[in-house]
Amino acid sequence: MMEKSGLSDQEIMERAKTALEIPNALDIRGNITLPVTSDQGAMISWETDRPDIVNINDEKNEHYDDTPAGMVIRPETDTTVKLTATITVGKITDKKQFSLLVRAKSPKKLFAAYLMSHFAGDHDTGEQIYFAISTDGLHWNDLNNSQPVITSDIGEKGVRDPFILRSSEGDPFYMLATDLRIANGKGWEVAQTAGSKSIMVWESNDLVNWSEPRMIEVAPRNAGDAWAPEAFYDEKTGEYIVYWASRVADQNGNFGPHRIYYAKTRDFRMFTKPNLFIERSDDTHIIDTTIIKDGLFYYRYSGDGQITIEKSEHLLGRWSKIGSIEASTGLTGHDVEGPLVFKFNDREEWCLMVDQYATGKGYLPLRTPNLLSGEFTKLPTSEYSLGSTKKRHGSVIAITRKEYEAVRAKWDDI
Repeated sequence: MMEKSGLSDQEIMERAKTALEIPNALDIRGNITLPVTSDQGAMISWETDRPDIVNINDEKNEHYDDTPAGMVIRPETDTTVKLTATITVGKITDKKQFSLLVRAKSPKKLFAAYLMSHFAGDHDTGEQIYFAISTDGLHWNDLNNSQPVITSDIGEKGVRDPFILRSSEGDPFYMLATDLRIANGKGWEVAQTAGSKSIMVWESNDLVNWSEPRMIEVAPRNAGDAWAPEAFYDEKTGEYIVYWASRVADQNGNFGPHRIYYAKTRDFRMFTKPNLFIERSDDTHIIDTTIIKDGLFYYRYSGDGQITIEKSEHLLGRWSKIGSIEASTGLTGHDVEGPLVFKFNDREEWCLMVDQYATGKGYLPLRTPNLLSGEFTKLPTSEYSLGSTKKRHGSVIAITRKEYEAVRAKWDDI
């Protein structure tokens, strides 16, 4: 029997069996993806010898997306788990077995410092990954003699807007960035309408040793770009929501404004198809969205002519507007962009940094004791220092003392 693809059932079976893999099978540190179909339509079902560690069943969530199979509960010690995939095409059935090494759960982290990733500008070496460290979140020291710690030689050969995410389990780490290099001279219009549809992805278990970059095409096929990617863990489905800004063309080839799209992933290798996440009025661009959670609410900050603040009880639920930072700081989208937000390790206070792109000054820290208020205070220059390298659109994560010493040992000459 021949399928519409022109392949026989046996050929579909062989392709499905060959393609079916579980990334990092011998180093599982989080939830995994268990496909139920192949690209050519083979059906796949799963069995496990440790259902207490790997759940092979979907879970229904009321009024929300379902939780796919593949939720992992990391054990007290490293444990081998056997998975068996049964592949069916027509009347043909075959099996493929996997041996997973599920790592012991990561110990609880006590955070003592901060790591910032950023880029530095549109010059020859500025559009690469830079790191800086701080013990208080306000006074920063550049690493690697103020030179890039990671450079890209694939895609556009430039990376901007780096975002580091500590996984939901505490390890590993993922870093995302925009595949873009304005210094190549193509210009901003080309970058928006004929740019890269891919984001860059790296991963690391220690913040020191990073994988080779992966280019992942995430944007819609008719998109002109994929800018400022970030990610947040969805506790309800055990997936990461990866979101970015794209301009998308209509059927006549006319590009609309930037809107925020998202895709889901568990391993930052396999992604769902993109969906619309945030849009404003037809003529309003929205870019540079970042998200943080405190208590019951998620808060997101986006550039849409303002730095607009919204809240929601669910990542993919209904969001309501709190306001913008203009009311308390006087700053609008004509002044600043590229917000990042983090909580101070030692107190109930948060820092929102905004990139002063209009004056070319890099980041300005703002502070609030209450995210729900939407009110922020500018810090006087005497209360912070950002090092010698201009710090533009990036991210800040809390790190442990051990992680702090590791990155210092790798890149710091202080």
